[in-house]
Amino acid sequence: MHFRTLSLCTFGCAILAAGCTDREPLDSATVGGTLEPSGGSTIEPTTEPPTDPPSDPTTTTTTTTTTTTGEGPTATTVLDTGDPTASGTTGDAPVESGQYLLAVGTIIAPNLPIQFLATNTVTGAPGRASLRTELQPLAVEQGKVTTPRTPVGEPLVFDAIPVSDGLFAFDLGTVMIAGAANPVTGGDLVVTLTMTGEFVSEDFYCGTVDGELISPLQASLKGSTFAAVRVDDPNDLPLDVTFNCAGDAVTDP
Repeated sequence: MHFRTLSLCTFGCAILAAGCTDREPLDSATVGGTLEPSGGSTIEPTTEPPTDPPSDPTTTTTTTTTTTTGEGPTATTVLDTGDPTASGTTGDAPVESGQYLLAVGTIIAPNLPIQFLATNTVTGAPGRASLRTELQPLAVEQGKVTTPRTPVGEPLVFDAIPVSDGLFAFDLGTVMIAGAANPVTGGDLVVTLTMTGEFVSEDFYCGTVDGELISPLQASLKGSTFAAVRVDDPNDLPLDVTFNCAGDAVTDP
């Protein structure tokens, strides 16, 4: 997944929330392993995969160094990884092409996740797939979860993310998130991010987010989480927004 993301509040805190807990079905496929991001640096996740992932999420992404602003990326690197319709299988965890609602729970405000429409394209052989993801930020009103969720700005594009036995890790570099996509404070965010995750099923993947908030203040984002649920129609997104591997979800009252 080539992502670029996210948030934090002006409350003087960091953005991006709670890590995944141990998950029995993937005890042998621990996210805590050492994975090699395409940016050249090694990410060593410390969070174990969560226990008891959602058994059936309701509906159910190497890296580039693209710098993105609220108006769109200043540069985008696109790699040709082969047949865009191909779908790989990594071990027991299917890795499928398709569209997903991807939500990042902030460490300070997990009930106000930053949301993206993730469009994934998978290529490669079973056991080691290559993932291309386009993360389209979605506008969310301050203090809200489900409104209006319309596209804002240009998508963050990441190519050739290695996925081995269902696991992936990559460095998104420095990303700017437009204030319209920040439901916590409504202000622009500049962050440096890494993502570590795993594919639980063809309809669900999740993991942890680490990095630093650079602006509007400096803070650690360690301990943040994300989850992605497959959607059949991007115009009909689920009202319950899952934001971690434990299947925790939020919605508007």
